[in-house]
Amino acid sequence: MNSVLFRSMVITSLRDKITLFYSLLLPIALIIGLGMFSDEPQQRLNIVSGITAVSTLFWGMQGIAFQIHLQRSRGVYKLLKLTPMPLLSFITVLVLARTIIGVVIHVVIWLFGIILFGLQLSFILVILTLLWFTLGTICFTSIGVVLGNLARNEAQINMFSNFAQIPMIFMSEVFYSLQAAPAWVAAVGKLLPFEHYVNLMKDAHTLEGTLNGVALMVLVLYTVLALLVAVLTFRWDEDASPRTKRTRRYHVQDAS
Repeated sequence: MNSVLFRSMVITSLRDKITLFYSLLLPIALIIGLGMFSDEPQQRLNIVSGITAVSTLFWGMQGIAFQIHLQRSRGVYKLLKLTPMPLLSFITVLVLARTIIGVVIHVVIWLFGIILFGLQLSFILVILTLLWFTLGTICFTSIGVVLGNLARNEAQINMFSNFAQIPMIFMSEVFYSLQAAPAWVAAVGKLLPFEHYVNLMKDAHTLEGTLNGVALMVLVLYTVLALLVAVLTFRWDEDASPRTKRTRRYHVQDAS
């Protein structure tokens, strides 16, 4: 059951041409464009890493939300509701399917920038980058499931996604320093997961000091909380919560 569902989710994700454009083709174009304004290897590496991080955010949060809305509106989840599969297992399979494709996309973008600019990388840097890609994609995809549960239509998905993504990007140091920004901007940014994802990427690329344990714990905490909220807010159809619908079905069976 899990393998069939996983394969179905992968196929559905690959058909999401709009998200693939914004998560793959557009970042590659931005790397080419922005890379023309800098000749320093470290700056170019920051550009590649920053654009890839933004791609992680868009793929994880917005793409999965639209996929959930599409499948729910087509009645796919009504059929899955009849199976004995636990809700947490279903959401986990959904997140992992999107994560695998997302990590492949991020690696393609990252390697494209590395090869384009002729940057030299150590083995440790490559391993850490791959690890952070995976963790970041899982985190933002889990948050995207929550957004897909809360939204009732595509307009709300765009609204919720922009409301979450724009502050994360502009209140982080993904492309610029926040030293001259108001103190509250940096403070709010540190409460959001994207800033910590960017910090992990920067630490890996500079290899300065030890592992950023705080950033790692924040991403893990956001992932766990998002999965729990996703289970509590998930709707098998447009009008009812899964707990209510399943409870009613079991009562009917018991009565019979």
